[in-house]
Amino acid sequence: MADATDVAYMERALNLAVKGRGRTSPNPLVGAVIVKGRRIIGQGYHHAAGRDHAEVVAIKNARGGCRGATLYVTLEPCCHTGCTGPCTDAIAAAGIKRVVCAVKDPDPRVHGKGIRALRKSGIEVVGGVLRKQARALNEQFFGYHENGRPFIVLKCAQSLDGRIATASGDSKWITSTKSRRLTHRLRSEVDAVVVGSGTVRHDDPALTVRLVKGRNPYRIIVSSDMKLPRKCQLLRNNEDGRTVVAAACDANRQPLSKRETPIIFWRLRRTKNGLVDVADLVHQADNFGLRSMLVEGGAKLATSFVEAGLVDKFVIITAPIIIGKGVSAIGDLATKRLADAVQFERHSFDGSDHDCVFIGYPKGRG
Repeated sequence: MADATDVAYMERALNLAVKGRGRTSPNPLVGAVIVKGRRIIGQGYHHAAGRDHAEVVAIKNARGGCRGATLYVTLEPCCHTGCTGPCTDAIAAAGIKRVVCAVKDPDPRVHGKGIRALRKSGIEVVGGVLRKQARALNEQFFGYHENGRPFIVLKCAQSLDGRIATASGDSKWITSTKSRRLTHRLRSEVDAVVVGSGTVRHDDPALTVRLVKGRNPYRIIVSSDMKLPRKCQLLRNNEDGRTVVAAACDANRQPLSKRETPIIFWRLRRTKNGLVDVADLVHQADNFGLRSMLVEGGAKLATSFVEAGLVDKFVIITAPIIIGKGVSAIGDLATKRLADAVQFERHSFDGSDHDCVFIGYPKGRG
């Protein structure tokens, strides 16, 4: 049973960690609090990749008063040199005598080595305080290291009868403004947003972050035939150079030529049924350095990801309307028995204005 004082300070560290959301990838979200004599003398969080880690921010904030203090940190301190030096060295040099960390770092460069380094320096280490909450905070980071590929979120906005558009293709807007704000927050928290070429033709999305504050992710268009509108937003508005076209290896690359800002192009394999191989897409995204992806549509692409067993998290926003004949959110999965249906290890429901938000982690994922 964790000490109540340790839990209280770790909760504060977790609340600090959240402030870096959407800016730290490929690094995790981390918060740190330094306590001496039951008084907080320093605190901080990791602001962005390449900048000081949370522990170092907190130590600097304490202004040299750390000797004999306790450090609360939401993730095991690193013990290797990357863009910054090892946090374990900084902690020992500051004279901190006790470290309470929530969870081990899944990165193989650290995973337990940071704790051993601290103990070797004579520092008492307590682990596992609010472990579950700390792991949930960094589900993308843990998912990437444990699965060996980007963490994939599938988001659908649908009617009560599971339609994402009417038979004529009308889909704006099925869900509320608040729900659309949630979508923009999801975009700000991932490295890339993925859509199919059909969605580009029908909806001409921008896939930028607008309704909340945050960075724009990479924008990936998946296409089997390269039939893309030359004036679509994703090709036209590419000043940041973050548009990627991932097309079947035999697709014509001509539409991407003679552009002021180069479009990133990935050649993908086809599956036996002639569709783009989404497993190959994920592999190339991994090689490119992406740690997380948000699949936004359309139905064919979503179905391919579900069929391939590549979805780690479902976010399904359901509006209280019934459309009838229209476009289904998920296509045919060839499910013959209920036992073969996608099932969830854990899930939750929440409200968003008049909409219902389902968040689920399929069995074997998350």
